[in-house]
Amino acid sequence: MLHLVMGLSMIAMIWPWGAAVPAAAWIVIFMMSTGWFAVRAVWTPRGRALPVFFATATGTMVWMGASAPGDASAGGHSGMDMARMGHAPVGCAGWASALLGGYLVLAAFWWVGRGMRIGGLSTATTDAVACPLDWSALCHGVMSAGMGIALLAMA
Repeated sequence: MLHLVMGLSMIAMIWPWGAAVPAAAWIVIFMMSTGWFAVRAVWTPRGRALPVFFATATGTMVWMGASAPGDASAGGHSGMDMARMGHAPVGCAGWASALLGGYLVLAAFWWVGRGMRIGGLSTATTDAVACPLDWSALCHGVMSAGMGIALLAMA
């Protein structure tokens, strides 16, 4: 469910109608998600890389919600409007966005490689039936790339 909420939230954030949801709501939702994945990472006996990645990805969504410029409309509504990210953060905030964006773009390559099962193929299992694509990993790769590119655009 958290992945579904995160994906839908990312889509809503980039459209102008996404500004109807206050930035504080996005921040609270993603802070809870970050906490969930952080606890999962701590309590997982082995294989902590995946929950750590998801914790950093949802934590990055908190960063995006907190650092994206707000849009004050004529009606006095102040919300997050990522569709018009014309005012990029400067200084440390810009560097943080660039580092997080770079991390997510690099992670996207890892996810896509995992999804396509690159590196795990042997000469005995080169046909598509024996080594199907991992669509879940490919979707995580697309999500990571999208978030990373959005952060690099903010930087």
